[in-house]
Amino acid sequence: MLLDPDFGVHASRPDGPQSLYRAVVARAVLDLFGKVIPGSEGEDAQLSRREALYFLVRERGAWAESRRDLCGACGIDPDALRKHVLRILNGGEITGADARNVFGGIEIARSLWEQEQAPPPRPKKPKRRDAPPRGVSPSYSVVRSAILPLLSEPHQFKELIIATDGEFGDSIIRKVLANAIQKGEVEHDDENHTYVLAA
Repeated sequence: MLLDPDFGVHASRPDGPQSLYRAVVARAVLDLFGKVIPGSEGEDAQLSRREALYFLVRERGAWAESRRDLCGACGIDPDALRKHVLRILNGGEITGADARNVFGGIEIARSLWEQEQAPPPRPKKPKRRDAPPRGVSPSYSVVRSAILPLLSEPHQFKELIIATDGEFGDSIIRKVLANAIQKGEVEHDDENHTYVLAA
């Protein structure tokens, strides 16, 4: 039977700390395969079941080390326990008269095991911003309404390109600036190469 740490061999009964350690291992088995996890509901129950799975089947890392230490302290072969649990997770039957009553969560445990075995999802690539369709130029008024508000403070031409994320071509921006200068709306500082709204 799965909860029998000796797997049917009862040469001696553990006393004291060894008995406590065996109870902890048995609790992990019940948390993984049990129908109800005492003291846990919803997400807590799922977390307890997942932690029990990690403790009982991980090959490396902290969970595997904890299993080896705890099993070593109570005289259970940690590799045999893992092998036995994996057999059940992979479709093997649990034997014993009380198996159906005690281990009503086997299918949930198997589902968790399948999730654990699945390859990790690939990270999503960041979405690229679609370039504007070729041959379609923004209208003069759209460019003007984007550029002129930026000129409340002096900007160099390249700063205007950066501020608009390169959305507009050089020639249309130059045209907007030239027309605005001609109308007296914008002033150009030749020394600093900046453009600013006229006072």
